[in-house]
Amino acid sequence: METIAQQKQELVRMIESVNNPEILDAVKNLLSVSERDLKIKQKMIFGALRSEEDFKAGRIYTREQVIERTNRMNK
Repeated sequence: METIAQQKQELVRMIESVNNPEILDAVKNLLSVSERDLKIKQKMIFGALRSEEDFKAGRIYTREQVIERTNRMNK
C-alpha cells in the first residue's frame, strides 16, 4: 500500500504529463469541490451540534417569537 506522500508524488507526475487543459480543469474542479464540500459539511455539523446544545439547555423560541424577532430585525 502506498503512503500518502507516494500517492501525491504519483499524482504530481501524472498531472505534469497532461497537456490537455480540459483534463487539468477537471482535476482542479474536482479538488476544489472536495475542499468546498468539506467546509460546508463542517459548518453544517457545527450548526447542528450547537442547535442540539441550545435545545437541551432550553434556548428555544416558538414560531411566533421567531416571526416577531425576524420582523424587528428587518425594520
